[in-house]
Amino acid sequence: MSNKHWFKGNLHTHTSASERGPGDTPPEHVSEWYHDHDYDFLVLSDHNHRTILDGTEAERAKWPHLIPGEEITAAFGEVPVHLGGIGTRELVGQREARTLVETLQVNIDAIEEAGGLATLNHPNFKWSYSDREIIATHGAWAMEVFNGHPGVNNEGGGASPSAESIWDRVLASGRRMFGVATDDAHHFQGEFGPRRSNPGRGWISVRADGVSDESLLSAMERGDFYASTGVKFAELEVRGREIVIELETETELQLKYRTVFTGPNGRELWTTSGNSARFTLSRSDDYVRATVYASNGEKAWMQPVFGD
Repeated sequence: MSNKHWFKGNLHTHTSASERGPGDTPPEHVSEWYHDHDYDFLVLSDHNHRTILDGTEAERAKWPHLIPGEEITAAFGEVPVHLGGIGTRELVGQREARTLVETLQVNIDAIEEAGGLATLNHPNFKWSYSDREIIATHGAWAMEVFNGHPGVNNEGGGASPSAESIWDRVLASGRRMFGVATDDAHHFQGEFGPRRSNPGRGWISVRADGVSDESLLSAMERGDFYASTGVKFAELEVRGREIVIELETETELQLKYRTVFTGPNGRELWTTSGNSARFTLSRSDDYVRATVYASNGEKAWMQPVFGD
């Protein structure tokens, strides 16, 4: 029987520690917010700034486990290029290059050289880049399929695909990339509302041996986690070619659930309702992933299972 457990964490949030901002709250109090809301780990991802908290033993007891990182904030001309550096050993900062693809690549490389996992942040923020540019790069560990900031256009628009569709197109190209949900929280004070970048909107749950950098980052690197805006898995297993899902249900709200199994290019392979779901990959499936939809609008994303 496995000794691993699920640990909830956020990879993208901002504090007032960096000169560029734009967080409205000191990192100590940001960390306290996540601890008070049952997060097990957190990355303080300030813009081109490595926010490290030492603290006394009493102070650290009020924080979740803090994984070092930053949001690498670069640009190609007027196009913002933002990447998460998760678990980096040193300050990365931004790199510049001659093209948009090269700008993405040199910053991915810089994160890897600093020992971190590179995440492609909110690709539809100011319509920065899409699957074509991502496919032309290599080395990124994950991309944000959900970001809680109100200005990142998760659902796409016009002729531009949603972040989730971008992910499917990248996967269909043969690239192996995971999907994460994050807060991108800036506003911990004042109003909590849809037009403000408040915390608690997106996270990942990692299945690991314990709460340490080594355990969490190793599990994340191999894809042993799911992304969510509220839906929780009680069980999530791949047994041979069979995917087994059991949901942690919300009895008070009497929510109903729908699970959609998706293949290359977002092709719907199977849809089922209820608190559990099973799906067996065929020999022709390049990859399969599952998205769970709750009746209150919350979602969860399982990481892709590859046919080989």
